[in-house]
Amino acid sequence: MSEAEVVEQLVEFTNLLLAGVSVFFTVISANVAALNYFIGGANFLARLLSFLFVTFVLAMLGSIMVGGQLMHEGLVSRLEEIRDETGLSAAGRAALANAQGVDIAGFSIDTIVRGGVWTAFGLVILVFGYLTFIHRWKAEVVPVQLTQAD
Repeated sequence: MSEAEVVEQLVEFTNLLLAGVSVFFTVISANVAALNYFIGGANFLARLLSFLFVTFVLAMLGSIMVGGQLMHEGLVSRLEEIRDETGLSAAGRAALANAQGVDIAGFSIDTIVRGGVWTAFGLVILVFGYLTFIHRWKAEVVPVQLTQAD
């Protein structure tokens, strides 16, 4: 695999990560809306099934992320091989620095992003556990009156 192909795949990995984050927030938003409008007032079994479903979907996203993380590490290793064999272009050096460089508090940008995503992932599961089983949702009904225009 050439340097250009590796750099292209690393950029594609970033696009995949952003798509995963988008799906993550879509699942979260849909579940919060469902809790507010009908699951929050449902019986325990319905709330449990809802929580298990959301946990399952988030676990699938987490599995995909683990696979992507392994691929990312392989691509970075290939960049290191190319660097040692022939040297890297400016784009290759930048991609390698992004993955390995010490930028903030001794961590690379990729490490910070990965840590942030996993932290958010764990917190969301805990928060949804609270919102599903402990929080008491109250339906906020806004009275709407339809009138016929003359």
